[in-house]
Amino acid sequence: MTRNPINYLIIEGPDLSGKTWLYETIHKKTGYRWNIQDRSCLSMLIHARYYNRPEFVHLENLKKELACLNNKMLLLLPSWDIISQRFSVRGDEIQDLVSLRKLYMLFSEAAEEFIDYPNVIVVKTEANERIVDDIVEELISYESCSIKKLQQDIKQFACTSESLEKIGINFSIYDDCSFENINTA
Repeated sequence: MTRNPINYLIIEGPDLSGKTWLYETIHKKTGYRWNIQDRSCLSMLIHARYYNRPEFVHLENLKKELACLNNKMLLLLPSWDIISQRFSVRGDEIQDLVSLRKLYMLFSEAAEEFIDYPNVIVVKTEANERIVDDIVEELISYESCSIKKLQQDIKQFACTSESLEKIGINFSIYDDCSFENINTA
């Protein structure tokens, strides 16, 4: 059996999208099975764009982060109505409704760009217990996926570029040496 460990589980999305709730809920359901990052390179890139800062380093770091197929990104993008409703109830220490909307649109553009990546899960609804159960099931399944599934993921990742190739794809797998899937024919 092959083990394909998840290095980092990265939770991304605009402010008030439910990242903290998802982070805590996944940890509770799995007994802290994965190292979860609340925001990473995608947020750095989006905020650089928003504030007109240089983007190159953040873009390169995001490419490296996604090129490791052992990393999984959960990109939360509930409807704008949910975000604005949460803002009206909770507010935000840094953003106002106008800046939240601009950031939401930048995350929406990113979701469209990365939705076909095999290691990105875009959640376009409000996260709930059922969605978390589905995500956890998918992540656990990925950790014990077949070599054929890994091949499909590599191909899918390469297909996300116009040239149908990607440089720097990497992943780690471990085999228990049981040789259960050997075809001797």
